[in-house]
Amino acid sequence: MKVKLFFSIVFSLFTMTAFSQVGIGKTTSSATLDVAAIATDASTAEGFIAPRLTGNQLTAKNAQYGTAQNGTMVYVTEVASATTGKTKNIKSIGYYFYDATAESGAGLWIAFADETKEQFYVPTLLLPTDMYSLPDNTYYTAPATNRFTVNLFGLFKEQLGNPKASSNSIASLQTGSNTATDYYYFILYYDTTVYTSVSVTTAGVMTYYLVSGYTPSEKTFMNIMLREK
Repeated sequence: MKVKLFFSIVFSLFTMTAFSQVGIGKTTSSATLDVAAIATDASTAEGFIAPRLTGNQLTAKNAQYGTAQNGTMVYVTEVASATTGKTKNIKSIGYYFYDATAESGAGLWIAFADETKEQFYVPTLLLPTDMYSLPDNTYYTAPATNRFTVNLFGLFKEQLGNPKASSNSIASLQTGSNTATDYYYFILYYDTTVYTSVSVTTAGVMTYYLVSGYTPSEKTFMNIMLREK
């Protein structure tokens, strides 16, 4: 009996090593997890189903998600009631992944890309370099020497709401949302020989500093994008 038990353990360990890549519905695997269709005809439904939870159920599990759960995927069946914390962005049904690095390491559930969400470049903006000659005092500030702030969302709304010319006098442009925090903000490019320490808040306010002794060139601009949450 002891001999049989020993061989059973050895065989089990060998099996675990040999099948470190798992195949479901097939004898060989081409990746860590390789799932084969049960049938290719119309007789079965194929695919895999992620864990299904409501937004509030996921909120109740906040403490269970940390660094080790980074990249975890779930399918949310109802929006979350929470307006703060890890599930504050769960505003629609669908797939979400957990980003443990977001919110300064506090973690955040983020929706997978949704083609129905707006995603676009911010219209051309003036980026001042003289704190005494700001384009206006509503969307621009210069709180310190060589430091400037720009209200990206405010300028975006202002430009859409006040076109300088139009092919149709009764047509209008509008944002998908009137709330700055309903968008993510991305600084895709900036001239590093002129601008430095560029950052943007969740409210769409960008801050940048000027490099000492900078010289502007044809590369002195920024590319900025917004994406609806």
